[in-house]
Amino acid sequence: MITYVAIGVAITCFILYTLDRKSRDQPVEWDVALKLSSLGAVLSGGVAYAVANPTALVSVASAAPEVPIVQDMFVGNPTF
Repeated sequence: MITYVAIGVAITCFILYTLDRKSRDQPVEWDVALKLSSLGAVLSGGVAYAVANPTALVSVASAAPEVPIVQDMFVGNPTF
């Protein structure tokens, strides 16, 4: 699933970049198109991995335990 999301976003980024350049009557710069497509694929793949993988949430929760002193800051009523 993650691969399909990344490929779909990469193709979409490429198409949108190409349409943008053609609407301005400018040539497509292939290195920029490759950079945009790959960056979109990497970011969307990371988001899809974080959302689809429940073990990623467990590892984040175990890496950042609750600190009691921070919880004490939010007790009571504000007095301003």
